[in-house]
Amino acid sequence: MRYCVRPATAKDVALLALAMGEEDAGDTDHDRVGGQKPLDHLLNAFLSSTEVWAAHDPQGQPCALWGVGPTSHDLEVGRFWLLTCEEVEAAPHDLAALSIIVLPEMLSSYARLESIVDSRNHRALALLQGLGFTVEPACFHAPTGRHCHRVWIEDGASTLGAQARPTLLN
Repeated sequence: MRYCVRPATAKDVALLALAMGEEDAGDTDHDRVGGQKPLDHLLNAFLSSTEVWAAHDPQGQPCALWGVGPTSHDLEVGRFWLLTCEEVEAAPHDLAALSIIVLPEMLSSYARLESIVDSRNHRALALLQGLGFTVEPACFHAPTGRHCHRVWIEDGASTLGAQARPTLLN
């Protein structure tokens, strides 16, 4: 499938949030992160990000969002996040190819990107590792109450630059 990647709007975030399934919306205390439901967490992530990119399908619907904002302890380090719909998540090659477009843009603003990934999210961990992220061993992450991996990549990562540009764009 072909996609169009461009800076995201609040409308993109709202449309992708509406497309999230009931199981993703999180109505139980177990699904809350820092006292927030995942949809609230998404809105706060969007508002605190310095860059948010959206991939749109041929019908113009957003199907993936990538965002990044500075960490509180180091303005050279960007805390990144990713949200996808099932359509893109089911096509890991497409998601990887789209990420190869977005991540260098983020790394032009931050010397390093990092995040925390739930250890049960095997698909995300495989994607990030395939893109050249370092995946540290899982440890208990107190804010979420889960075992998570810290993942990171630095500017100039050879994996991102060495891969061919995808043919997924219009």
